[in-house]
Order: sequence, then structure tokens, then C-alpha cells
Amino acid sequence: MNQKITRYLICITILLLPAYLIKLAIFCIPTNVLELLILLTFLSYLIKGRYSPFEFYRKHKSLAWAVAAIFAGLLISTLINHNYQSGLGIIKSWFIVPLIFAWVVFDEVKSEGNAKSLLKWLYLSTFWVAITSLAYYFTGWITYDGRLQGIFNSPNYLAMYLAPGIIIAFSQIQSTSWRGKNKTYFFGSAASLAVILISFYLTYSYAAWTAVAASLLAMEFVKSKKKFNFRKITVIVAVIILIISSQWNSQKFQGLRATSERSSLESRSMIWSAAIKILGDNIFFGIGPGNFQNKYLEYQKYFPPYLEWAAPHPHNLYLAFWLYGGMLSFTGFIVLIIFWFKEVLKKEKDDLWLASFGIMLYFLLHGLVDTTYFKNDLAVVFWLNFILLL
Repeated sequence: MNQKITRYLICITILLLPAYLIKLAIFCIPTNVLELLILLTFLSYLIKGRYSPFEFYRKHKSLAWAVAAIFAGLLISTLINHNYQSGLGIIKSWFIVPLIFAWVVFDEVKSEGNAKSLLKWLYLSTFWVAITSLAYYFTGWITYDGRLQGIFNSPNYLAMYLAPGIIIAFSQIQSTSWRGKNKTYFFGSAASLAVILISFYLTYSYAAWTAVAASLLAMEFVKSKKKFNFRKITVIVAVIILIISSQWNSQKFQGLRATSERSSLESRSMIWSAAIKILGDNIFFGIGPGNFQNKYLEYQKYFPPYLEWAAPHPHNLYLAFWLYGGMLSFTGFIVLIIFWFKEVLKKEKDDLWLASFGIMLYFLLHGLVDTTYFKNDLAVVFWLNFILLL
């Protein structure tokens, strides 16, 4: 009975990942509904009494040491830079809590069928977020430049959350078992994917579009054993051309084409320049998690007037790990990714493998121009995806 309760709580937690937006405090400790759901899941798991804390370490020592290096770097950087409140809060919310959830999932998911069911719950989560976002759109709740952000603080955040749902859907389409489903299942799946795609499109997040397209192409390349299916590639290229055509005369796309001084690309280039300068002065220990905005403003004197003054993150996943946790965290993250691919590439390449591979690739590709990890829900998605094939 306890085991069933734990599994139900895991599914509910995945479905309600955006619940981190509902903030509260317990005994003056800031938290949110997502963290409480994960705590409840963890408690039900402990009550079961059959857990093995060191099972992951015994099976994957290199990965466990990489995780330890990330934690050590973040903690050392927090202590050296004296940003205790924000630093420890970030370590708790974006690392400890997601890893606790991943630990429970790792011990509970004993079969491929269970792992696939968790991806279905993640897909359902992206679906309800997409529906809610479209409701926002039709009631006029969009950004000043006409982009959809839904329940999140920015269109890019919405795009990042919806992207795994798209990848999961396309991994199912690649599956031979999916083709044998009845018409009701087929049309239901097609309708839900259409809703997610429309919401994803309305974010006008070019980086997310590009990363998803590249991930889908890579999935097709791996699935077809390095022989591209000409028909599928033609369809994908046609869709890409159609999307670019739809944006050709938009203000945002015109800014990219003309390399406008006020374009988002120019703004990010300035943020990256400042981040690299900050990193050069703090290369070993970083600046501590949650401290980028302060340092960014402090380094204004070295640059022309900033185009973007609000920059809580360096808009690059790899720079973020290095800045927040120093060389130790950055090294741990790179080793973590290398060993994950090393372990995963040995496994059978079914639809579960394709989905997990595609999601990880998306995180890493979009991470070149955005911080695709440093948010409560995205951190849980990252670690959930990370352990499913292990």
C-alpha cells in the first residue's frame, strides 16, 4: 500500500511541477507547493522502509562523485562570497530537493514500463500548461511584444517547459507500438500535441525552436541508424522554412537580421561579455549562486551602457554552473554529462531512450543561449530525465 501511495505521489508531483509558483513559508523558511509535494513523496518513501541510499553510488560511482563535486563547488562558492541566504536557498530548491525526488524515483522505477509512465505524466503536465497558456492568450494576457508566457514569468520559461512534451510526443510517433493504437488514441494524441505546439509557437522563443528542431533531427538520425529518412527530413525542413517565413517580417526577426543594437541577440552578447569578464576575475571559486545580478551591475563600469539591466542569470547554462559554483561545479557538471551519455549510448534505442536522449540534448543545446536548468521545475525535469535510463 505504501509503495502505491509513493508512486501516486510521484505522478502527482510530476503533473504539478509548476506548483513551485505558489510560494509560502513554514517556520519562517521560504518554500513552495512543489517542494512540499516532494517532501511528502519522500516521507511516504521512507515510511515504506525498504530504501537503499547507496544503491545509486554502487552502480554509478563516477556519476555520484560528479554530483558531489557540483554540490561542493556551490557550497564553497556560497561561503567564500558570503551570499548565504540566496546561495543556500538555491542549493536547497534547485539541487537538494530535485535530487531527493530523483533518488525516490530511481528506487521506485524498477521497469521500463514504469519509466515510460512517468514520461506520460510529464507530457500531461506540459499539456495542461499549454491549455492554460492558450487561455491566457485568448484573454489578452501576453507580453508587450505579443509573446505568450502563460503562468510563467517569461515566454522563454514557457518554451523551456513545453519543449520536453514535444520531444516525448515525437518519440512516441517514432515508436512502432504507437502505430497500432486505435483511432481515438491517435486523434487524442494529435490534438494534445497540436495544443502544445501552438503554445510553443506563440512564445516566439527562437532559441527553443532551434534546440527542439535540432534534438528531433538528432533523434531521427539515431533512430534510423545514421541513415536519414528523406521523407521525414523533407517534412522537417519544410516546417522550418514555413516557421521562418511566418516570422520574416516580425520586429524580433528583423532585429536579428539587421543585427540591431537593441535586439535580444545584442543584449545577450553584452550579458555574455560581462559574464566572461566576471568569470575571468573569479575563475576558481565563482561568485556564488544567486549573485549574478549584483556582479553584473557592479561590472557595468567596464562596458558601454547595458541594453538589458535585469539579468538574474548569464543566459548560458555552462557559464552559470561555472559562475555559481566555480571550477569544481563546472567540472562536475561536464563529467556528469559525459558519463551520462557514456552509460546511455550502450542501451537499447527504443522510444523511452529516444525521449530521454532528446530531452537531454535539448537542455544542452538551448543551454548555449539560456539557463535551462536554474528553475525549480526545470531542475526536477533535468534530474528526472537523467535517472530514467540509469
